[in-house]
Amino acid sequence: MMNPKFWILFPAFGLLFMAGSQAQTPIQDRAVVAQQERMVFKQWDEDRFLPRPNRFLGIPTNSNWYLTWALHPNYPKLDRRPLSARGEQTQRMALAVAMKISSDYYKQQTDTIRNLATREMARISGAFSSADPLYLLYYKKELAPLENSEAQAFQHQSAQVKAYLEENGAYAWYLENMKSLAERYGFAKTEDMERGQRILMYHRILLDLRKLKSDWDQKLALSRKVLALKETILKRQNGSGQLVKKADPTDEILSGILQRRISLR
Repeated sequence: MMNPKFWILFPAFGLLFMAGSQAQTPIQDRAVVAQQERMVFKQWDEDRFLPRPNRFLGIPTNSNWYLTWALHPNYPKLDRRPLSARGEQTQRMALAVAMKISSDYYKQQTDTIRNLATREMARISGAFSSADPLYLLYYKKELAPLENSEAQAFQHQSAQVKAYLEENGAYAWYLENMKSLAERYGFAKTEDMERGQRILMYHRILLDLRKLKSDWDQKLALSRKVLALKETILKRQNGSGQLVKKADPTDEILSGILQRRISLR
C-alpha cells in the first residue's frame, strides 16, 4: 500500500512535469552572443564576426557566412557601438558636457552682469547715499543747519534783534534762501546719480550755505549796532521827552545811519 504522502505530492509532481515539458529550450548562438558582447563592451573587430568565412585561397567557403554577412558587407567595417569613439551615446554625452560647459559659462556671465548691476545700483542709488564715507565724515556735519534752519537762525541773539529782523523782512529772506538750499540738499541725497556728481552737489550747496550764513551774520551784527545806536539816541532825550535842540555832529551821523539801515534785506 502506497504512502499517503505520495498521493498528496502527486499533483505537484504532475504540474512540474507539465511545466518542464512545455518550457522552451534556450539556444546558445555564438554569433548572437558575440554580437551582444561586441555591442556592449568588447572591441569591434571585423575579423571576429561569426560565422567565419573559412577562406580557401582567399575565397569564403562558409555558406552561413554568405547568408549572414554577404548581404551586409559594410556592417563589420563600421564600428556601430553606442559607446565607441564615434558612437551615438558618446556623441550625446559629449554634447551634454558641451551644453553644460556653455550653460555654466552663460550662468557665470549672467552672475557677473548681475553683480555689476547690483554694485552700480548701490553706487548711484539715492537710497544708499547716506552711507557714503565722505558724506558721513564731512558733509553731513557741515550741512546740518539745513535740517532745522529756524532753530539756528537766532542762536545767542536777543529778542530785540529777532523782532527787528522779523519786522524789516530780513528773517523772511533768510528762511526763503535756507528753504531753497534745503530742497537742493534733499534732491542731492535722494536722486540716483554718480557719486562724484553727488559730492559736487554737496560742495556747491555747502559753498552757498556758507555765503548765506556770512550774510546773515552780517545782518545780525548790523542789527545789533542799529539797535544800540537807537538806544543811545533815546537816552539823549531830555527829561521832558523832547530832543536836545542843538545836537552835535555825532548825533546827526548816528541818526543818518539808523535811517539808512532801518530797512535791511
